[in-house]
Amino acid sequence: MAAPSLIVSPSSGKAGTTVTVTGSSFDLYAVEFPQASVYFRGVVVASNVWFSGNGFSTSFQVPVGTPPGTYTVQAIGPRDSAATTFTVVTQPDAGFSMDPTSGMGRAPLTVYFTDTSTGNPASWRWNFGDGSVSPLQNPGHTYPGAGTYTVTLTVTNAAGSSSESRTITVYTPTLVVSPSSGKTGTTVTVTGNSFCLYGIEQGTAALSFDGISPSVNMPMTRNKNLGSFTTTFSVPAGTAPGSYAIRASGPVDSVMTTFSVINTAPHAVIDAKPLSGMTPLAVHFSGTRSSDDDGSVSSYRWDFGDDTSATGDTADHTFSRSGEYRVTLTVTDNEKQKGTSHVTITAENAPPVADARASPTSGSDPLTVMFDGSHSYDSDGNIVAYRWDFGDGTWENTAQATHEYRNLDSYTAVLKVTDNKGASATGKVAITVGNEPPVAQLSVTPQKGPKPLSVTLDGSGSQDPDDTDLTFAWDFGDGESGSGREIMHTYGNDGIYQITLIVSDPNGASDREEATVNVEPPFPWDILILVIVIAGGGLAALRYGWPSTKTAPPEPIPQDCQFPEPEVHVETASGVEYAGALDRNVDDLPDISVDIRSGIWKEENKR
Repeated sequence: MAAPSLIVSPSSGKAGTTVTVTGSSFDLYAVEFPQASVYFRGVVVASNVWFSGNGFSTSFQVPVGTPPGTYTVQAIGPRDSAATTFTVVTQPDAGFSMDPTSGMGRAPLTVYFTDTSTGNPASWRWNFGDGSVSPLQNPGHTYPGAGTYTVTLTVTNAAGSSSESRTITVYTPTLVVSPSSGKTGTTVTVTGNSFCLYGIEQGTAALSFDGISPSVNMPMTRNKNLGSFTTTFSVPAGTAPGSYAIRASGPVDSVMTTFSVINTAPHAVIDAKPLSGMTPLAVHFSGTRSSDDDGSVSSYRWDFGDDTSATGDTADHTFSRSGEYRVTLTVTDNEKQKGTSHVTITAENAPPVADARASPTSGSDPLTVMFDGSHSYDSDGNIVAYRWDFGDGTWENTAQATHEYRNLDSYTAVLKVTDNKGASATGKVAITVGNEPPVAQLSVTPQKGPKPLSVTLDGSGSQDPDDTDLTFAWDFGDGESGSGREIMHTYGNDGIYQITLIVSDPNGASDREEATVNVEPPFPWDILILVIVIAGGGLAALRYGWPSTKTAPPEPIPQDCQFPEPEVHVETASGVEYAGALDRNVDDLPDISVDIRSGIWKEENKR
């Protein structure tokens, strides 16, 4: 049969802890009412404990005030007994040490921790303050980045737990220069941060500028165990371009950075006028305001954005085609450094020029006109479309066109031309389809004579270029008028009269022609005129007359006369006779002229 056993739970604890005691495999042979007693430190803590089967279970409380230690727990049954131990413990007291002992250092910092807790801790838990933990009693941990971390150790046993925390400072000393590069004369600010001052009352940093200026000691401002400082220096004139080391050395740490002395690029400045306009656009460019802070500008180059360029501090350029052009000025200094600037020039599409020509521009209908727009042009492109609007509701889309006008009117023919960029322009030409005026022409027969004088007026020589019917209006100059192509008129009074003929066509055009009629006073009938015309002598007809009134001519009376030879015989009523050959001069007779025409006497020859 197995030996009896005894188990306590928990097996350790502080005073006052309730402990469960379980017994098994006790010998109860022939025992009618089996009971057991439990002893702690020799004192009964449970009695009359009934068995169930060959085992039992009971509990007791560790007396308050029981000093720490391991004590025997015994159970005695009817025939045998069993024993075990229970340890009375106290709550642990957490503690630890670390290396480095200062708890600070430059990143990455590895810290080694050693447990110094008392009170028999049963477990350890480290929280390193950066999200990492460890259950080891004596761990090590690395902090990769700068910062302030709180590390906590928690120790635990049956009596309880306790914790202890400490601060870990991980730093990265820095040295910053601003700006990090510059030309000579630049003022540079140097800032040092996070220099270790642990255990140091007054920290300084030795600052050297590697040939730029001598080393100086900079007092640092303390913030807990870290120090910082700020100072400035000016890059000396004449310092050659290059990289220079700047070093700061503190009591513990040394940090270095660099500063670059450079030749700064020149500043390119563009002045352009105008910035926009119609093509061809002439622009004046100037780069004279460009400069170089640490030297001088030695050359200028212009790129006009249209595959052309120029040099010099000023330039003139004409943009012949429309568009936006990015003009670039590149300036180079005496150290071959370059600087650039840009300006946008907007060359707007110039409209084409419409040159409208026509021949003829006037005439009678129907009028055929030749139109020509081929002399139109576009300064920055080409003309792609022509349109003639003839002003009478018709048009053609050609540069040259022929058009016939059939109605009398004034027309404005408009030429519209469009270039390859869509710009357009118009030109105009005036066309007059008119009525050609007629041409008046008149004849007057006779143009002079004694009153009453009957004249024949003939306008049949008048013409109309349009070949239309004409109307004739006569002004006889004596207050009377008439009409008709040919007309007769009698003037009853002597005088000089201006006859006016006005011819008009159906379209209202007219012309005038003037002529003069000389109506003379009546013949002095108190003179008897005998005109004998003898051709070579012999018998000839005799015509004579006597005045019956001074206003009416005499009536001729034929009479035969015999003359030996041709002569003219004139006898007045007063008895004066003139006779002689045919060539006798009778012009000295008052108001008398004689005209001999082959022996024929006519009434108009009386005067």
